Amino acid sequence: MNRLNLCRLLIVSGFALGLISLAITASHIGDPLYTLIAEFGAGASHAWYHALREISGDIVAMLVILAVIFGAAQNRTPFSWYLCLVLMAGYYAPFWIGIPFFGQLSAPNLAAEIVHILMAVLPVTGLWIARKEFQLAGSSIKNWLT
Repeated sequence: MNRLNLCRLLIVSGFALGLISLAITASHIGDPLYTLIAEFGAGASHAWYHALREISGDIVAMLVILAVIFGAAQNRTPFSWYLCLVLMAGYYAPFWIGIPFFGQLSAPNLAAEIVHILMAVLPVTGLWIARKEFQLAGSSIKNWLT
C-alpha cells in the first residue's frame, strides 16, 4: 500500500469513528435533559443550537479534508497539507484544550475519551504519513508564504 492510500485509510477510519461522537451529539438535539436552566436568556433549548453548530462544523471540516485527500494530485500542495492540519487541529483540539481550565470540559467517560483519542490519532497520523504526497519533503512554511 502506498503512502497516500494508507493516509486515506487512516483518515477515513478516524472520521468513521468520529461519526459515533457526532451521532451522540446529534441525539442531544431535542432531548429535554440536554437543556439549560429556564432562566437562561437565550432559552433553555439554546444548547441544542450549539450541538447543531458543532455537528455542522465537524462535517464541513471532514468534507474539506476528504476533498483534498481524494482530490486531484495537483491540489495536494504544501498549502493544502497545512490547511488539512489546521482543520484537524480545530476539530480535535477542543477535546482537550479546555480541561486545564474547567475539568467539566473533558469527555464524559473513559469510553468517550478512547474514541476521541483514536478518532484524532488516526487522521493526524495519516496526514503526517502523506506529507511527501503534498511536496513537503524539504519544504518549509516560509517557502509557500512568500
